[in-house]
Amino acid sequence: MSDSPADPTSDPTADPELAALLEFEPVPRKRSVEGGWTPELQREFIVRLAEHGSPGRVCDEMGKNLTGLMKLYRSPLAASFRAAWDATIALWRRRQAEKAPLQYVSPGTVPPSIDGRRKAPAAVVVEGPLPGQVMNERGEWEDEGSLQRRAEEARDSISRKLLYARRLYLNEISGSAGKRAAFEILTRLPIDWKRARQFKAQRDEPWRKPVMRSPDMLLTAENGWMGELAHGPDKKAELRAAMDAYRAKKGLEPVDWEEGEDE
Repeated sequence: MSDSPADPTSDPTADPELAALLEFEPVPRKRSVEGGWTPELQREFIVRLAEHGSPGRVCDEMGKNLTGLMKLYRSPLAASFRAAWDATIALWRRRQAEKAPLQYVSPGTVPPSIDGRRKAPAAVVVEGPLPGQVMNERGEWEDEGSLQRRAEEARDSISRKLLYARRLYLNEISGSAGKRAAFEILTRLPIDWKRARQFKAQRDEPWRKPVMRSPDMLLTAENGWMGELAHGPDKKAELRAAMDAYRAKKGLEPVDWEEGEDE
């Protein structure tokens, strides 16, 4: 774990509830890879999750891939880790509720009552937002910071999906010198074609925000690589099935299509 003074993981034992959550059994990994989810990083994730309540934000802080984390969560050997994760979210929600500001009633407000001597309706208390709340997409009052975090997580999720679709399209054209040249001329992007052939992320993916009007994303969409996000056949599933069939003929195991935890 990091020893940075600003790091929420600097002294987790100072919080008895959090210390108890860290007693879980880490998910065992089949092999040790650089940047993999070691037991130490799994515990650091739980500590940071208790601080933020957002797995996406924690992954950004740790420089990790959210897809790899989801694969870890779904592992058959992750029962203890999942229980710690669920309990941490419950702890975060309880503490957020405890920090919620009190709701004050304006002066002059009277409680509702039934008075047979008067025909005038009882006073109606109009509920409004608490300090710092805004209306969300469901027509409910929500803390502004929470709304912004959810919006950022949604944008990041969409960006990852779009860039992964582009990665699959680059793999498709990586075997054609003409298509490679055409893509580079049209997009003016430096492409590492060796990484493209291996389904690996391009070096601009950590910081690049995809724009659907940019040439690289237009080409990806036009060739059907975005599934329900754009028109065209599901070429991704088609290619994966073809590759698995080829490997089966060679006596090889099918490809694990989950994104690797080391990316």
